[in-house]
Amino acid sequence: MAAILPPVPDDTTKLQLEQAAAYNHTELFCRNAIARGGEVRTADGFIYTYEGVGFQSMIGFPSLKEEAADDQLDEMMGWYASRPNRGLGCWSLDPPHPADLGVRLKARGFQDGWRPCWMGLELEQMEREHRRPAGLQIVVDSEVSLSDVKDLPYTGRHGALSPELLRHHPEQAQQFVAMLKGKIVGHCSVFFTTGCLGAAGIYDVAVVPAARRLGIGKALVKAACLSGKEKGFRYAVLNATGQRMYEQLGFRWAGEGFTWWLLPKNG
Repeated sequence: MAAILPPVPDDTTKLQLEQAAAYNHTELFCRNAIARGGEVRTADGFIYTYEGVGFQSMIGFPSLKEEAADDQLDEMMGWYASRPNRGLGCWSLDPPHPADLGVRLKARGFQDGWRPCWMGLELEQMEREHRRPAGLQIVVDSEVSLSDVKDLPYTGRHGALSPELLRHHPEQAQQFVAMLKGKIVGHCSVFFTTGCLGAAGIYDVAVVPAARRLGIGKALVKAACLSGKEKGFRYAVLNATGQRMYEQLGFRWAGEGFTWWLLPKNG
């Protein structure tokens, strides 16, 4: 279902970790769409998804031949024209393929988005000792809804892993919840991909503002990584928004990427 990428040898390079992150993201886009009753379309070097009327749809790391790119992009736009959505997001490694992919997308109404920061960790090398508050509990709970937790980002429809995917595919998707003094104070999710680029993909690491800088974010990431290691995975990958914290856990920078977004006309 996800893009076919080169195998990862024992001597893993930054590029291969970056590709593993792209593979994990692409399969996640596909699984989210299917879990929500949507669609996945695959063409030569091209995978894009439709999650439904109320959701953004994702285009996963195109690798298009320069001479065919415009035709393929026009075909994609025609496909989406008959499928109402809350916007489109296109993700790419650096460099894009073709190199002017962003120019071609912007000619079709897309805007520049943020630059993902890809990081990877060999799980055997994870740093294990970090400060954490007394009484902190990290539990796996993919059923609990976090949407009502005040000031907690990346919950419900705003999370990378859809609630439908978390509920119905515990073998591939897990939600970790941090509790302190009986209250939910943070969460993260992990999505597992198998095969030659299999990895534990870490997503949506978030802590409520009142409980930050206590080590809770690190504890959540460690719990997700340990789950991956117990399942036999060698690597964890992620798109970092706080690079320093992940470096303290043993993650290393693997590269940057691009995103472009097409927003609905009504905002």
